[in-house]
This record gives sequence, structure tokens and C-alpha cells, in this order.
Amino acid sequence: MVATRRCVAALLLVAVSCARPSPSTAGSDPRETERVKDPNVISMAELRDPVLAGMDAEKAIRYLRPSFFRTTGPQSFSNQSAGQVQISHDYGPLQPLSQLSATTPTLLVEVRYLTANEAQARFGINANGGPVIVLLNSKQ
Repeated sequence: MVATRRCVAALLLVAVSCARPSPSTAGSDPRETERVKDPNVISMAELRDPVLAGMDAEKAIRYLRPSFFRTTGPQSFSNQSAGQVQISHDYGPLQPLSQLSATTPTLLVEVRYLTANEAQARFGINANGGPVIVLLNSKQ
């Protein structure tokens, strides 16, 4: 009886150890880290996806990260543009979102999303309390 319990316990221990990957092999595949997407960054590889061929930058970004365009509404009754998404090319002056349609995704190196707080820290009061999508045409 005791031998049977020990045998079952040993088999259970072997089965559990085989089911879990060892810490040394977990994450060792370099392709595994490429699959992890930063929710606030669109990489050049993603921008070169053939699915995006023929799309302008706005449609491509909406396809890849629709959350970039979510707003909570105006933060001010006197300024209706407050809280709206704006864009910046290479951290230059802020521009209206409509400027995205004049850009093609293949010309971009990276697209970054800045939250309202990050945008306020980077652009000051020009950010109007809203998020900013930064289009990088060259490496910063």
C-alpha cells in the first residue's frame, strides 16, 4: 500500500515537472519577444505589413491600434478642441488629426501614442489636455 502511494506520487511529480518549461528555456526563442507588441508603439515592421498597402496613415493606425483614437470628450466647455487627439511629426508642432490622411505609413519609422499626461509634459499647454500620436519619420 505504501509502495503504491509512493509510486503514484513519483509519477505525479514527473508529470508536473514535464508540463512546466524550465526557467532557463522559457523565453529563449527570439521570435517570442518579437510577437509581444507594445500597446503604445507601432513599429516599422508593423507599418510595412502588406495588409496596409494602399491605406493612408490614419486608416493604418486605426487598423493596428484603434485605441489611439479614443478620447474622453472635451475637458473644457469653452475650448471644444480640448481633449482631442492631435499629431506631431518627429515631436514638432502639434497638428490636427486630419493631417494623418496626407501621410502614408511606408514613410514612417515608428508611431508612438502619448497619453494626455505625457503629451502635457512634452508639449505643455499646446496639448490641450488630450493624447498625441507622434509620427517618427527618422530615428530619435
